[in-house]
Amino acid sequence: MVETAISIAFWLSTCLTVIILALPSQYIPRRAKEGENHNDQEKVTVQILVLGDIGRSPRMQYHALSIARHGGLVDIIGYQGDQHPLVRISNWYEKLFCGWATAHLCVTNAMARVLKEEFGISKAPILTLHDRPASHFKAILDEEERVQFLASLEEVTATKAKLASGDVRVLVSSTSWTPDEDFLVLIDALCRYSEVATAENTTLPRVLAIITGKGPQKEMYLNEISSREKAGKLEKVTIKTAWLSTLDYARLLGCASLGVSLHTSSSGVDLPMKVVDMFGAGLPVVGWSRFEAWPELVTEGVNGRGFGSSEELASHLTDLFGNPKKLENLRNGAQKESLRRWDQEWDPIAGRLLELVKP
Repeated sequence: MVETAISIAFWLSTCLTVIILALPSQYIPRRAKEGENHNDQEKVTVQILVLGDIGRSPRMQYHALSIARHGGLVDIIGYQGDQHPLVRISNWYEKLFCGWATAHLCVTNAMARVLKEEFGISKAPILTLHDRPASHFKAILDEEERVQFLASLEEVTATKAKLASGDVRVLVSSTSWTPDEDFLVLIDALCRYSEVATAENTTLPRVLAIITGKGPQKEMYLNEISSREKAGKLEKVTIKTAWLSTLDYARLLGCASLGVSLHTSSSGVDLPMKVVDMFGAGLPVVGWSRFEAWPELVTEGVNGRGFGSSEELASHLTDLFGNPKKLENLRNGAQKESLRRWDQEWDPIAGRLLELVKP
């Protein structure tokens, strides 16, 4: 009986300790003194908590860089993997303690709606900070420079001659090769494009599809692509995968003809950074559009097009690659979208919130 009581007391004490440690404190900008050579100037310090892989979180990296660029001190804390205790309880934790926060940042107006309606936030301000491209994403308009860079890629070797003659359209998509993105949608669409280009409209150009990224399902999809090639279903399409440096990836987007996003948004209220990057490079986009927040990023028929099936994607590809004027109009829209950059969006919202930028 005594042992049982001691055991119960131990677990109650442990649970109470965990609860106390988990209780958040209201955010008050903490300032750290600078060294002797800075005239004791105080600096704002910020902690960024990432529930995931920091290396695959460009948005959080951009936040950190912006804070540092404005003279703030920043610590990045990452919890990688779905099995981490904090990741597993994050939704419960946020719903329980979100009312203690001074303010909330979100990436879409749709997400702001969720915070109000499902999280019950009514007092603290909810600030929408739309993603914008970083400065290293830019269009490459010089045709010679474009061909020269593409020809330097190992993945382009087989189509180098046709690329130089202008007979190839370069399609780019990036992925983490996870179940979040069904890449069969793109593969099926490219097979259909090849079928149309071979038998129905032979004036359609050859397509070089370059897929960038790493992930657990990559081999599965490579086997599927190989199978389709052997079956003769990709006669007018070449599919290559690549792993590029940050700068080379940006240059690839700047040289491509069209970008494809298969991001399906499990929440329905977030937006893919890859589309933001594509716009930054002046690259028009066709993307999976069957989620609420899509119109906040892409203006249909102006800088991109949406689809909800492989058949619809294939129709967009044949239409845009078969009608250069339509593709050029989308490119003009993407280049206009690229004019507003990350700093212009971040400074007046997050910068002012953190007292790093004066009103």
